Amino acid sequence: MEKKIQNTLQKLIKKPKKQKEVINWMNQFPENEKLQENCCIALKKLGEGVKVERKKLEEIKMTKFNAIESIIQAINNFPNNEKIQEAAISILKDVVIDSKNRIKIVELNGIELIIKAMNNFPKNENIQLSGCLALLDIGVTSENQIKIRELNGIESIIKAMNNFPNNENIQWRGCWALLNISIDSENQIKIRELNGIESIIKAMNNFPNNENIQWRGCWALKNISTNSENENRIKIRELNGIEPIIKAMNNFPKNENIQLRGSFALMSIGVDSENRIKIRELNGIEPIIKAMNNFPKNGNIQWAGCWALMNISANTENKIEIRELNGIEPIIKAMNNFPKNENIQWRGCWALLNISVDSENQIKIRELNGIKSIIKSMNNFPNNEDIQLRGCLALMNISVNSENQIKIRELNGIESIIKAMNNFPNNEDIQWRGCWALMNISSNKENEIKIRELSGIESIIKSLNNFPNNEDIQLRGSLALMNISVNSGNRIKIRELNGIESIIKAMNNFQNNEDIQLAGFDALNNIKNGIKTNELNGIESIIKAMNNFSNNENIQLAGLNALDNIIIYAENRISELNGIEPIIKAMNNFPNNEDIQLKGLNILDNIIIYAANRNKISELNGFKPIIKAMNNFPNNENIQLKGLNILDRMSNNQDIQQVGCWILTNISYNSENEIKISELNGIESIIKAMNNFPKNEDIQLRGCWTLLNIGVNKENRIKIRELNGIEPIINAMNNFPNNRDIQLKGCWALMNISVNKENQIKIRELNGIEPIIKAMNNFPKNEDIQWKGCWALSNVSVDSENQIKIRELNGIESIIKAMNNFQKNENIQLKGCWALANISVNKANKIIISELNGIEPIIKAMNNFPTNEYIQWKGCLALSNVSVDSENQIKIRELNGIESIIKAMNNFSNNENIQLEGLYALSNISLDNKVYLLSSNQNCYGFGSNFHCQLGLDFETLKISEKPVLMMKNVSKVFSGISSNSVFILNSNQKLFGCGKNNNSQLGLGPNKRKDIHELTQVQSIPKGKIIDIQMSKGHSIMLIEDENEKRKIYSCGNYELNGFGRSINKFTELKSSFFEHGDVIDFSVGENHTLILISNRTIIGFGNNEWRQLGTKKKYFYQTKPIRIKLHKLTFNISDYHLSCGFQNSFIYYISSPFSNLETFLISSFLF
Repeated sequence: MEKKIQNTLQKLIKKPKKQKEVINWMNQFPENEKLQENCCIALKKLGEGVKVERKKLEEIKMTKFNAIESIIQAINNFPNNEKIQEAAISILKDVVIDSKNRIKIVELNGIELIIKAMNNFPKNENIQLSGCLALLDIGVTSENQIKIRELNGIESIIKAMNNFPNNENIQWRGCWALLNISIDSENQIKIRELNGIESIIKAMNNFPNNENIQWRGCWALKNISTNSENENRIKIRELNGIEPIIKAMNNFPKNENIQLRGSFALMSIGVDSENRIKIRELNGIEPIIKAMNNFPKNGNIQWAGCWALMNISANTENKIEIRELNGIEPIIKAMNNFPKNENIQWRGCWALLNISVDSENQIKIRELNGIKSIIKSMNNFPNNEDIQLRGCLALMNISVNSENQIKIRELNGIESIIKAMNNFPNNEDIQWRGCWALMNISSNKENEIKIRELSGIESIIKSLNNFPNNEDIQLRGSLALMNISVNSGNRIKIRELNGIESIIKAMNNFQNNEDIQLAGFDALNNIKNGIKTNELNGIESIIKAMNNFSNNENIQLAGLNALDNIIIYAENRISELNGIEPIIKAMNNFPNNEDIQLKGLNILDNIIIYAANRNKISELNGFKPIIKAMNNFPNNENIQLKGLNILDRMSNNQDIQQVGCWILTNISYNSENEIKISELNGIESIIKAMNNFPKNEDIQLRGCWTLLNIGVNKENRIKIRELNGIEPIINAMNNFPNNRDIQLKGCWALMNISVNKENQIKIRELNGIEPIIKAMNNFPKNEDIQWKGCWALSNVSVDSENQIKIRELNGIESIIKAMNNFQKNENIQLKGCWALANISVNKANKIIISELNGIEPIIKAMNNFPTNEYIQWKGCLALSNVSVDSENQIKIRELNGIESIIKAMNNFSNNENIQLEGLYALSNISLDNKVYLLSSNQNCYGFGSNFHCQLGLDFETLKISEKPVLMMKNVSKVFSGISSNSVFILNSNQKLFGCGKNNNSQLGLGPNKRKDIHELTQVQSIPKGKIIDIQMSKGHSIMLIEDENEKRKIYSCGNYELNGFGRSINKFTELKSSFFEHGDVIDFSVGENHTLILISNRTIIGFGNNEWRQLGTKKKYFYQTKPIRIKLHKLTFNISDYHLSCGFQNSFIYYISSPFSNLETFLISSFLF
């Protein structure tokens, strides 16, 4: 049977007649590969017999017999049979045209089988062509497009194109398949990733004369480039894909499909900014325009052309190119030819709005009646939000041109804009562009009226109120109202519609937007409704804007204009809101702007009737801009009149210098103004005024007063000196000795200025210390003068020469008198103590203070104000200084000063300065106030001062002992010194102990012991030998030892400047020197801070302090850290009869011989040399 069927099939293949029989045989013998092969070939032949390209098989009754199922079964059963695959897919490519067949094929997994066949036989051109044809029809539905991608069918199509680049049919069908599939956005990406864009471009380039390929290629590139990701558009440009689109349009100008798809492709590709440039460079704008001109009745081409030009015209140069190629006209024609086509109207308006950014294009659009087309479009589609928005935008741009503004009115375009705003009140973009368009249009006077008549003012105000936070709407709305309000009728309307409130709100909401502020000002100035503006707190908005944009000349002028309009209703409010300051700033910042100066003066002239405003102007240095304005505009009568009027009211006709000093005095109370006056060269002006009018008491008073205020600032102190400003203060005090205020302000000014060291010297050189002292002497009962005088003297007395000068001018007496006269005045007591503390650094002054009973008021001040930390500090410092003198030490004790110092230290235990100065004072006072007794039973007792634990007890336990305190038993020797606060005790076992002050390691106790030692501690660093003597200064100790060979050696420790080593030594160490190599030590002596040693070879050496030349050197070394030889005339007598004695700042060598009863003394001191 099967053999008979095979023979019949062979005949059918040659001359097929019955399809039904063939299909039945396929169904009866599905496993017979040869039969299936012949049946498929037979069916293919039967289909080819009908002369209709890609015919519907219903015409040959093929679909009635379940032919599709049979064919797909054959494909599925024999995937490796190339003939079955080729014939079967060829059949499917034809039947797939029918939508029902497509569904059937998809349901039977036909897509997967077609793709498998293409993949299995990549070199079979027929399979590849039939596969592309089948997939292009299957891919018309969105679901199938996704299915093809998921089954990697896109890759198969692209491979077919790449494998057969010269097969025109495959290229055509491949492009077609990709264009259908590329409607899906993910497929667009997939095509790019598989380099499918390149395949399409190659096809177009390889077959430039094939209209089908060009049409499908353009269409495919259009679809692919619509992907929201810009990468596809970029890829097309990078692969030079724009060029073949343009070539296709140029090569087939009469082919509507190519022109349509090419225009759409360029539209989509032109979304990318760089592509727009590329299209122009490749002359791609021209074919779009030609397409529109060649097919004026083809709505789709017109739509695509408008859209393409819309995108391309976003580039500035392209706008010009479109005009030069007469591209504006076809856009307008398209809009006119298709007035009911919303897409064309929308894209046409959008294209014209882009193009109209260029000023020449604005004119061209008017000349071509394009304004009319835009307005018609808006009128025809009042409910189309996009058309209304683009129409408003287009008219906004076009209306920049003044003639266009008229044209828009004549064509009732204003009405269209207002309708758009009213119809879409919630569309921010329409409101923004509508306001902007009306802003431009309202530059024309007649348009201002028209806008009001059409209730456009209401629309603008509504927009402002509905979108208070939209900066763009607020700006354009305010600017529109600014233009409109030039008309008097419009001003009324704006007020009636509460437009003033909207303007002020805009200014308040966007205080940092210069344009909104300026527009608001100008609108308020046009409306000129001061009462309403004042009621709505508009003054505050104006002042804020002026403050925020002080460098914007236009805002400053507009702000002054606005305030000038309001001023008669709100003179006080301007001052209350700190509005005077921005007025003065504006005048200062723009001295050459005549309008600003006039407006500023006019406002000041109005508000100056109130005293508070006058004071404020003075405080703000308002005289400067007033006078400058008069100087800069001498021919402006109004400026001169206003300026003189203000000066007259402010100064009460006094001399301007006097007024200037008064003003600067008031201003200078403020720390920032101190700096400002200096920056504005105000210090120089004050000094000049004082120098020019030395006999004018008011100027001198105010000058001193201002300089005392300004002198608080440290840089100003220097400036005053550099400008020779100290001298006029001193002159004022000398010229008006009986003027209490000048004396007070003069002392005060010198007090402030003298904080600077160089100024202290300058005051002395100008004899400025004398008028301070005279002022204190002339007004002994004036507490302020005494206070400021003491303070001034405390400042200048920092300088050592000034300390002498104050003494010579009896200033110490004046300070002491002030302290005695005002014992309850804490300030005077503080500055008195401070001044005496400074002055008492000088040695002669220490004595004078004592002779004038100045120690007593210091102690009284400390006792009267025990909680004043500064008085306690400076009191301790003063007592520390004066207590260097031995008589003063006694005086302090007699006046219970020691108690005052100790109280201060107890009350302010955490104040380092008080502790330090108190200890210094007590240290000085206690130098002659300690005694050590060695009893007959070899017990050592001590009494007196224990401030440095020199009695071997803790300072906190015992400060002063009136009774002897047992320190040690079995004592052999006690060593101490009048200038030291330490003690060494040698017991009977020849062990040495020390206690007391050890701040320089002078007790030789080793490291980590630099403090007061409050108990007797053994000195471990004692060398072998007999201790002959130990002497101590404030900072070092010298020990004389006789060793087992009866050789005498010097050991030293303590401060590096005093111990002879030149470095700090914390334990007794032998002092080695070449001087000791030629003789033995005969004698030595330690003074306050220096040492002399006598050697048996008749040499005297010394080291330590040499401030008073107590080392006998002609050169004044402050410290001699290493031993030097002291040059004297020859010591002729027995060397063992010479002795040394060192005092505080001097040295003696004396000779005593019992047989001759001679006493020969040499003084070594500064007085000898």
